[in-house]
Amino acid sequence: MAFSRRRFAAMLGGAALSAPLLSRLGRPARAQVPQGPVRFLGIRTPHGVDRDYWIPRRSDGSEPGDADVALSELTFDYDMGILQPLMGWRDQITILDGIDTQVTKEGTRPGRRTNHGHNEQGCLLTGAQPPQDREGNFDNHPSLDFFIHAQLPTPALLTAAVTGSGSWKAMSYDMSGQPRSPETNPQTVFRTAFPEDFVPPEPDETPMIDFGPGEARIMSFADRALQRMRLRVSGAEREKIDSHIAAMAALPGGGMGPGPGGMVGACMTRGTDLPGRNGNVSTYTDVAEVTRAHARVIAQAFACGRSRSATLQILNDFPNFFSDLPDVRTGGILGRYGDTFRFHENLVHDYWNASGSDKDTLRVGYLAGLRWSASHFAAVLEELDAITDPQDPTGGSILDNTIVFWHNEFGHDGHDRQETRHPTVIAGGGGRTLRLGRYLRLRNINSSERVPHNLLLTSIAQAVGLTDVDYYGDRDLVDRPEYRGPLVPLMV
Repeated sequence: MAFSRRRFAAMLGGAALSAPLLSRLGRPARAQVPQGPVRFLGIRTPHGVDRDYWIPRRSDGSEPGDADVALSELTFDYDMGILQPLMGWRDQITILDGIDTQVTKEGTRPGRRTNHGHNEQGCLLTGAQPPQDREGNFDNHPSLDFFIHAQLPTPALLTAAVTGSGSWKAMSYDMSGQPRSPETNPQTVFRTAFPEDFVPPEPDETPMIDFGPGEARIMSFADRALQRMRLRVSGAEREKIDSHIAAMAALPGGGMGPGPGGMVGACMTRGTDLPGRNGNVSTYTDVAEVTRAHARVIAQAFACGRSRSATLQILNDFPNFFSDLPDVRTGGILGRYGDTFRFHENLVHDYWNASGSDKDTLRVGYLAGLRWSASHFAAVLEELDAITDPQDPTGGSILDNTIVFWHNEFGHDGHDRQETRHPTVIAGGGGRTLRLGRYLRLRNINSSERVPHNLLLTSIAQAVGLTDVDYYGDRDLVDRPEYRGPLVPLMV
């Protein structure tokens, strides 16, 4: 039986070999777009963003010259760049620069709040005006994940979090607009999708798909990239690459795709495959482990048809793990706040009111924390990319067939004035209907012009197959033309 490179990597521990290595070498080019069903995953991280260090830049450090530029022509790898961990994923993501949660400013009916702070982040998936009482009731407006699940039902709607957030900072909302509490334990999320007696379908019960051609294209690209890398290194690093090449060549079929009668994509998860990692987070080093465990469960559920929509909240403003990061604990920051400072209440709040050398001091720690969040997002992409999609005949991964919407609780500005310039990354499976590998500047960044994020929610709904959706958001805004339709620059 021949094993594909992706299968071989999975046998050695999943993402440990394949995804990080491929992300460093560059993503594999496909001759055709993925063909499996498209899933949806919403991801949120905390603490806002400094847009000027979040966008990609040209090699000379300047901003992109045009409003629509291939990310392959730009870089995240500049001094203090927040998205440095995403360099290897540039052709699988699109950066939306200048999208706004303008809905928070409307105030079209009583009981609505018109500022944007912590509690208003629920508008990001509901598209609705936030409540004045800040208790999370979004007034009969469901979040996009819940809506997709209702329209494309599967056994489980997965709602995960790395540490709890409480109802007032929820991501997911039911049909009445009430917050849905996330599960912090990956083992509990797993059991939501996989009953203990669940077994994968037998090969003779489900038509098997030959992934040979798609896997062969991936192998060919990766092998060429490995050979190029081999020429650039020496010593122990070259020996590692040589050992890997030799190991792949020793596999039956020379490590190439399975071909007719070989291994093909299939649901590989059983109900007894409970994750070994629980949701306990005691130190900052636990965050990456729990994030990966949640992402792996979501990928398994997507692959086995147990879910098609999910959310993952990676921390919020309250846990103080950001304060423990070595790159955050600079001499300047410790000298200012002392050893027991809090990342959000001290550093983040002060950052937007600081100037000159004071802001320079705070910036080093602030951006280091945001870069840490970007590393978690990259880890999620690796986990999704490590599992072959059983329903994609081209050999695509779960990532290839998942729309991943990464956003932050805040935009770019001071506290409670953060409804503009929300950091937004679209990743993964938008290739059929959404443009990937692009930097898209949606408006004049320093103007009063606004691009409502409701357009993006409509685009995602259409991308997962709900093509009759031409508006998503607050009922009072349905007839406002600036809120209707998809985000045109993002659509293929």
